Amino acid sequence: MKALNFKIQTLIIALLLIVNHAIIAQVGIGTATPNISAMLDIESNSKGLLPPRMDTTARDGIIAAANGLLIYNIDTNKLNYFDGTSWQVSQTETSSVDLTNNQNVGGNKTFTGTITASGRLMIPMGEISYFKTAGYNLTIPTIATGNSGLGTNDNMVKINPGTANTNFVNDMFGTGTDSRLTYTGSVGRYFHIALSFSYFPETLKDSFIFGVAKNGLVQDTSKLFITTGASGDFQSSAMHVLLWLAPNDYIEFYTGNLTTANKYIKIKSFNFVAIGM
Repeated sequence: MKALNFKIQTLIIALLLIVNHAIIAQVGIGTATPNISAMLDIESNSKGLLPPRMDTTARDGIIAAANGLLIYNIDTNKLNYFDGTSWQVSQTETSSVDLTNNQNVGGNKTFTGTITASGRLMIPMGEISYFKTAGYNLTIPTIATGNSGLGTNDNMVKINPGTANTNFVNDMFGTGTDSRLTYTGSVGRYFHIALSFSYFPETLKDSFIFGVAKNGLVQDTSKLFITTGASGDFQSSAMHVLLWLAPNDYIEFYTGNLTTANKYIKIKSFNFVAIGM
């Protein structure tokens, strides 16, 4: 009887050891010493791991998908994983742009090849254009000096003909109110500012200064000087300037008279454009 009891006790201990080993055991395939951090360690130099393969319909039919569930989508030939809310595409660093679905891509990107857009390439752009045959009279009360580094607008005044005969085009550039382009994007960037305009002076051979104001201050780098011909003769010119605009910065078109006070300039037309770079 004692021998029988000893055998039973030995069998029970052995079973307990086997069960305990099964509970804590790691699984190694191709290795007898699986990594201590892995429940499953597969080693091979000639074969790979093949996850379940299915189409999108079958994937979406999985009931109660667990976070991190992984499948290979045979419709897109890409690995998909479930993030707890929806299925996502597993991407590598070199193929992070989804060419099928809407996607927000952040950070700086460097392209070494040619980018060919099949749709619209969205960049911030704003334009105010004005044309009126009779023109718009703008009186300039005080003579400007034309000096740089003043920290003021040097008696220059804003060209603002109002909404009549004015058109506004906008992508991230506010409402165009008061002939103002306000950048409404979320990050700062350089803008190519282009201006073309036509006018005539009230007085023979008046000298004018034109410029772009940023946040109400005319930028020295944008100033353009023109001496006109006879009164009533149409004049035209164009200017280009590169400006950095932060979100909510705004730009406007200004002019001043370098020779005569309390005289007007008649603005016939202008085209004021900001293009993001």
